[in-house]
Amino acid sequence: MILITHWDIDGIFCLYLFYKRFGDRFKVYFSGPRSINRVLSKLIYEGKNNEELFITDIATNQVSLYLSACFNGAHWIDHHEIDSFDVPKGVEIFIKRYKSAARCVADYFNLEDNYLDIVDDIDSNNIRSDLERDLRDLVTAIRYFNPKTYPIYFENIAKELNSGIPIENIIEKRKKILKDYREYLKKKEDYIILSTKIFNLSGRKVFIVEMEYDIPSYNIIEILQKRLGGNIDYIVILYGNRGEIRTTTEKNVLEIAKCLGGGGHRYAAGFQYDNKDLIVEKIKECIEKVIKNEEKLIG
Repeated sequence: MILITHWDIDGIFCLYLFYKRFGDRFKVYFSGPRSINRVLSKLIYEGKNNEELFITDIATNQVSLYLSACFNGAHWIDHHEIDSFDVPKGVEIFIKRYKSAARCVADYFNLEDNYLDIVDDIDSNNIRSDLERDLRDLVTAIRYFNPKTYPIYFENIAKELNSGIPIENIIEKRKKILKDYREYLKKKEDYIILSTKIFNLSGRKVFIVEMEYDIPSYNIIEILQKRLGGNIDYIVILYGNRGEIRTTTEKNVLEIAKCLGGGGHRYAAGFQYDNKDLIVEKIKECIEKVIKNEEKLIG
């Protein structure tokens, strides 16, 4: 059996639940929505498609669905909303509108787990404790400082969770890398503020941030709120050729992402783009279009 899961905290907890359900009798790979096609193609090329395949917390696309059909049964377990795709024979799609994919995995296998609320909070960017923030930033720090070896760290964390080691101990064991990452973020605060443009579009507060560094959206949002104050209806963060859309006021960002050719879920979505010079105006147009459509539905 093969599991492909996302390289974030939600993906790690999906892996932990698979260990809880199956032990370690499977091979795990980490990926994301932009690299899933490449990972599937590589596995097929290596002749590993005779295995049963599970994919968690990664939004599907038509090509990836076709590729997954080459395996000995494929199961997509996720909470990202998807468009109407042609689902090949032998491919199962299990999607629930939960706050985390880990909760979808628990539902799929009928598992109960005390950590699901924590994952829900982190993946929906509703951090409610220092423990949740530390765990989220630790996972980010590991991947940032170890871009080639992070899968080993992530597998170890999932195995430690499965063995009953408390989250506090998992964090304490790796506190130096967390400290180093927090110091790095502190040095980038002024850059983030200076890279932010603020707009008022149809009565909504919109921040567009153009980044040269791969700092996660949740860290950027916390810095913006700390330095500039208040909630933000729409935050769009541009990373070279891809963008992420978030909200701190529970606005529906998925429709904006779809307008830009992307996808995701209601409070966290993304898109890709080619022309940096035109994308800001396109984003503003899509936001205003979505707001007008929502106002029509209301009244």
